[in-house]
Amino acid sequence: MQAFEQYRPASHFIAPHSWSNDPCGAVYVPETQEYLICYQWNPGTTDGGNCAWGMAKSKDLVTWTDCPPAIWNGSSYDQKGVFSGSIQSVLVEGKRVLLLFYTSVSALPIHWSKPYIHGCESQSLAVSMDFGQTWTRHQANPLLSTPPKGQATTGWRDPFVSQWPSLAKLMGVSEDTSFMMLASGDRQKGPQLPMYMSSDLQSWQPVSTILDVKSGEKMSPTSSLSWGMNFECASFFSFGGREYLIVGVEEEDATRCHNGHYLLWLAGDLVMDKEGPRFQITAHGILDHGLLYAAHIFRDAQGRLLQLGWADEAANASAVSSQGWAGCLAHPRELFEISRPISEDHRNLDEWMVDEKTGTMTTLGIRPAPQVDQLRIGSGNTRLENLSEVHSKNLDIQARFAGISGYERFTFNVLASPDMTEVTSIIFDLSASSVTVDRSNSSAQQVGTHTPEVAPIHLLPGEDLEVRIFVDNSIIEVLVNNRLSMTTRVYPTLPDSTRVSYDFGTYDQEKVAIEYWTELKGAWPERDSGRNTFEELHPLRASPPRSEDIKVSGLQTVTEIRA
Repeated sequence: MQAFEQYRPASHFIAPHSWSNDPCGAVYVPETQEYLICYQWNPGTTDGGNCAWGMAKSKDLVTWTDCPPAIWNGSSYDQKGVFSGSIQSVLVEGKRVLLLFYTSVSALPIHWSKPYIHGCESQSLAVSMDFGQTWTRHQANPLLSTPPKGQATTGWRDPFVSQWPSLAKLMGVSEDTSFMMLASGDRQKGPQLPMYMSSDLQSWQPVSTILDVKSGEKMSPTSSLSWGMNFECASFFSFGGREYLIVGVEEEDATRCHNGHYLLWLAGDLVMDKEGPRFQITAHGILDHGLLYAAHIFRDAQGRLLQLGWADEAANASAVSSQGWAGCLAHPRELFEISRPISEDHRNLDEWMVDEKTGTMTTLGIRPAPQVDQLRIGSGNTRLENLSEVHSKNLDIQARFAGISGYERFTFNVLASPDMTEVTSIIFDLSASSVTVDRSNSSAQQVGTHTPEVAPIHLLPGEDLEVRIFVDNSIIEVLVNNRLSMTTRVYPTLPDSTRVSYDFGTYDQEKVAIEYWTELKGAWPERDSGRNTFEELHPLRASPPRSEDIKVSGLQTVTEIRA
């Protein structure tokens, strides 16, 4: 039990045991006033693999109750895996129906670097008519069987299904039309996003390859980023007349990012050319500058656009195997737009869209979802001098540094031993325009990766530095000025590595406004109380429950689709 608990986050969404990765199928169900979140799960091992969609429910999006898995591997078209996808919530003749779209896998391995196995990936559907308590495969599965590039395919998976009124308008079709975006790639060229459409959510027709880029090519003449080999877990949304995509990128050079993966956001316009609708990029940026991957978006009960992501392990394989679990989700984040007056120093940065007519520039904002504040216990401490007396592995710190010159260096030390033999330092270096999570001394016994995580931060003229830091045992999340996020993992080995301290140099500490919480709620109260029966809900090894395939009648009479 000690190894199981040593690095296990307490306040984050995490599977009860074993390997877990991509969040998928997050949805709010108005009739039960509950959120459902599914995740890729491989019970019985800490090795990567996805034989089930694990599932949990919540009233508040931060404290969770385990549910039985939504689906397991099947016996034919999905016998080797039930890969990531999304859930659509619809009304059929006045009844709530949840539609779970997933990639059904019949053969492995699947990777951009390996020859594509004909028929290995197809797109399928499972249905729930009881608010997610039970799910049944659709009798027409698989709904889509063949990727458009045939044997040249590098991947064809992760169906994201939603309405997209901007695209429907461009095509001259009903706003009720549903679109399915798949993450894919062409071995002869590079990553691609094929798009499909449907009026009944069962029959799907190809629209176009909405984004088609070349591997190794720079994303823009001024960008430091270049396109990878394949896309994964792609999604789309609109803000203020602008269109956005989120994509996971599989990179050829795995040394440039965690496990060869990184998360990208793209802003742009939908245009029509001779091949059909296309996405024309006008700005881009990194969605998370650490190891977060497999972003999944959904709307909360108030209509806010929220984003989830998978925080992989950074420990060595033997440590992960001994702890009996792997991976968790970062806290949910809200995506929104930020507009500011044009700054001459920033107009050429790739993440800003400049509008000369209005004199403004706009970028994608990212901040903790407001629900995350509910994890705080009690009132926060606002006395900076007390921060160095803190002993905790579970922290929420928010601070604003006003009146800055642009040359300051602010450091928060967390998970530190009394003699600083072990320490993780979070450094905001304004002269270098960077934020760094220094992991070089995070683990005295070299349990995990120790390279620093570094990201650029470009403050606007007169802008204060605003930071939010979450520490939860082995996961650290840093968010800066509502437009930069970084997620990383650390593995302190000393039992007294619980101290917190700070070093703000010569900065006038009277100008800092800080509030911090050193005790946060556990995300799984029923697990903590022992009320869950893991053997019933989460068998380590079990045969997938079988049920007869069904056809859902009445989907052609859908009266509402919740985006």
